[in-house]
Amino acid sequence: MPKLYVDANPHCVAYVLENGGSDYKMLQSGYTSIEAEYLAIIHGLNEYFLKWNKELDARQADMDTEKMKHTGNVEFADVASPADKTRRPLPPPVMVCCDNEVVVKQLSREYHIANDRLRKLAQQIWQQVQNVDVKFQWIPRNENLAGKMLK
Repeated sequence: MPKLYVDANPHCVAYVLENGGSDYKMLQSGYTSIEAEYLAIIHGLNEYFLKWNKELDARQADMDTEKMKHTGNVEFADVASPADKTRRPLPPPVMVCCDNEVVVKQLSREYHIANDRLRKLAQQIWQQVQNVDVKFQWIPRNENLAGKMLK
């Protein structure tokens, strides 16, 4: 299961995808530390899903190239559209690693989320991952690879 490390402060969010890249994004002012942690998870998961879709597109292009080698051409009618002929597989399970225990327990549904702004961010994450096996895991701050990007 790949790991997605996320970390944030009120000014910046960062993610590191194990064997898959990293990035950070500056935030506009007005976010609390915990809101920024939620935004880091959203940002990291978006990148994880984009990476997965790019891999699928590359695999499809390879298959189309192989078909052209064997048949000599590809008829326009043979090209599958995602809506018509192919069902894109879901991304593999991912472990979201965060050094904020409250965020992990809230997203794992162990803690209640009383704050309306946090609840909306949590609902956005839950909707984002509703068909994907995602686990949230607390890790110590010194093991959080994304945290090193914020220093």
